Amino acid sequence: MGRMQLFNGSTLVKKPWGQYLDIYRAASVVFKKIDISPGEEISYQYHHGRDEFWYISSGHGVLIIDDDHRDVFAGDAVLIRKAVKHQIKNIGKLTLTIFEMQCGNCGEDDIVRIEDKYDREPNQP
Repeated sequence: MGRMQLFNGSTLVKKPWGQYLDIYRAASVVFKKIDISPGEEISYQYHHGRDEFWYISSGHGVLIIDDDHRDVFAGDAVLIRKAVKHQIKNIGKLTLTIFEMQCGNCGEDDIVRIEDKYDREPNQP
């Protein structure tokens, strides 16, 4: 059995849109808490090697899946299959908190950006 690096919640990653906290990370599964600041958004992106499941814990956002927009609120859940374009924007006044579970090839380098308001490179984590 191979070694697995576990995170106990101490890995906090700051992003231009907010931050995420690694709760658990292995090569084929990741569980994280994502906090998106009011007025901010993640890039419009897709992944080659992983599916994602999002649970909206708090806040109000607009979810974009393959150019289809819909409002999301606390208690909503969504499954995002690999190669599906997706983005979420925080349109509320409070932090938008999402619990994300990734399954498949879960490297942070598997991000293909289509649009990014922070001018990050297409494959930059």
